[in-house]
Amino acid sequence: MKIYLLKRSYFTFRGKRSYELDLLGKNCFERMRGALDAEVTEGALPAGEKLVLYSAYPFLTAEELTQFLAVHTGSVRFRGGYLERGGTFRECSDPSEGLFTLADYAACLARAERDSIRLHAERGALVEEGARVDVTVRLGWGAAVRRGAVVTGNSVIGEDAEITGGSVVANSFVGAGSRIESSILTDARVGKRCTVGPFARLRPASAVGDDCRIGDFVELKNARVGDGCKIAHLAYVGDADLAEEVNVGCGVVFANYDGKRKSRTRVGRGAFLGSNCNLIAPVNVGERCYVAAGTTLTRDLAGGDFCIGRSRETVKKDASKKYLG
Repeated sequence: MKIYLLKRSYFTFRGKRSYELDLLGKNCFERMRGALDAEVTEGALPAGEKLVLYSAYPFLTAEELTQFLAVHTGSVRFRGGYLERGGTFRECSDPSEGLFTLADYAACLARAERDSIRLHAERGALVEEGARVDVTVRLGWGAAVRRGAVVTGNSVIGEDAEITGGSVVANSFVGAGSRIESSILTDARVGKRCTVGPFARLRPASAVGDDCRIGDFVELKNARVGDGCKIAHLAYVGDADLAEEVNVGCGVVFANYDGKRKSRTRVGRGAFLGSNCNLIAPVNVGERCYVAAGTTLTRDLAGGDFCIGRSRETVKKDASKKYLG
């Protein structure tokens, strides 16, 4: 018997029709299209025997459909479609859990989460209750996604990696043994044995090598960070290339935008950037350079250079009362 799948919406939520609402990486229509041997059509249907399903049964399986067809020998109607076999139509119950109201969507989302937990557990990964992991995500053996974390899209999480609560990982790669703590990764890549966060943000086109530390309140944007680098806290690294074993101190800013164009900064292997430095792009820092804390760098440094760019303090005795009264 020919089975047809039609796009039909029963309600709209936040601008999306019911069958377009996300259910952990696939919406209702995509799930039905993948599970059932049905012809997708929006045109007129031919006469004769047929089963017509609307996009309302995200968890309907081919086995359940076979059982449904075996039980109903005549023509029947149900909320999400109809079975036409000649004769008078009668009413029957739905063949599966349906998506007809916003309350149904909440229930379907909860079921999708339970299915995701079971699916990834069968593959050797732990997804705690209260976490969200899309069915499109690949978790390695021993990986753990903790309560409150969200991993979506085509993300890949390596073996023994851990994603803690409060983290959002979208279309990103996390290497084996790495830990992402309460941080946001979007279209980014993190190597093996790294720690990221808490409260770090890796924006698109950012790539971190192996054995790196990306600490709290660090933001990377279109940056490539070599193996063994340490960016411990409170830094912005934008449009930059860092070689291996670079140390980026607290408060360092890669000033990549001059108001008209974005420029890149390159830092050589083993360089040390002290706290509260500003690197005004485009600029190159050679291998094993030392940039002292508080320096604003506007020129290239050759390998092994030491750079300090502070102003001397001016102290005026007893002058604070001018400002404090």
